[in-house]
Amino acid sequence: MGSREPAGPPVLLINPRSFRASRWRLAQRAARLARAAGVEVIAASDPESFRAAFDRLHAGRRGQVWLLSGDGTIHWIAEYLAHVADAWSPALLLLGGGRANVVPRETGGYPPMRALRAALAAWRQGRTLPEESFPTLRLSQPGDTVRHGFLLAGGMVHEGVRVCSEHRGRGTGWLHRSLVADFYALLKLMVQVATGRSPLPPYTHMRVRLSDGRTLEPAPIRVLLAGTLGMRDALYNPFAATGEGPVRVTAIAATTPHFWRHLPGILRGRFHSSLRPETGTLSGRCVAAEVVGISAYSLDGESFSANPELPLTIDTGITLRVLRP
Repeated sequence: MGSREPAGPPVLLINPRSFRASRWRLAQRAARLARAAGVEVIAASDPESFRAAFDRLHAGRRGQVWLLSGDGTIHWIAEYLAHVADAWSPALLLLGGGRANVVPRETGGYPPMRALRAALAAWRQGRTLPEESFPTLRLSQPGDTVRHGFLLAGGMVHEGVRVCSEHRGRGTGWLHRSLVADFYALLKLMVQVATGRSPLPPYTHMRVRLSDGRTLEPAPIRVLLAGTLGMRDALYNPFAATGEGPVRVTAIAATTPHFWRHLPGILRGRFHSSLRPETGTLSGRCVAAEVVGISAYSLDGESFSANPELPLTIDTGITLRVLRP
């Protein structure tokens, strides 16, 4: 973990193009509320403008950065902080302005306006917000860039993320940009699969090994998930309560018997006793994991490629200071 920055006045960094931030004038309402309280507001909406904003905040050694954005933008700031030379580590308030808001739900920043009002009230009254430490998920592979984030998706989950992202990019109407956009894209995909017209690639064979020795031998993987979040307030929590360590991993082979019957329980973290590595399912906590055979994955909704011939190591990276309103 980097050096602790002095608290100082906060700055609110807004991504006005994040899904919820761009709806219902959320970005404008949040900016107006913050400015009325004397908080500086910066708007940025792409990697270049965010890097410029981060560079400015870094140069000023700002101690508190409040972020109204989606998970992808939070991923960008985690990547930035992982590579700063002088271990700048501001306290972050993560307000859910995106579509899924997996990370803000975990850190108390959702719903965003309620969280922002609570944080502003505490700041005006001179109260310090509770602070927690959150380790990032680190992904490394020989010859490739080390990445930091929170939730990895592989297998058909990654393909679903990709299909939804491509669907949203095809238009600007409500069917492509509304709350139902992902549901529509996945429903359409299910119909295509059911009628033998699946656009998805074949299952990728992967070998998944946890640091405590538990192993899923090479198999066609339907689901691969890894993260460092407890997901206490998430809409789903598909990790078994087994093992020890900060990294959580779930890998499920396409050959797992009765997968669809078990899926509702899996989404709540309840794994039937028949779901074992021998039958195609591996899930639980560990210190680190290694995946061989993966060629593409999503990290906090962003897509990346990998070399299937080399092991992808999954462990923990930097630790973020996160404020809970």
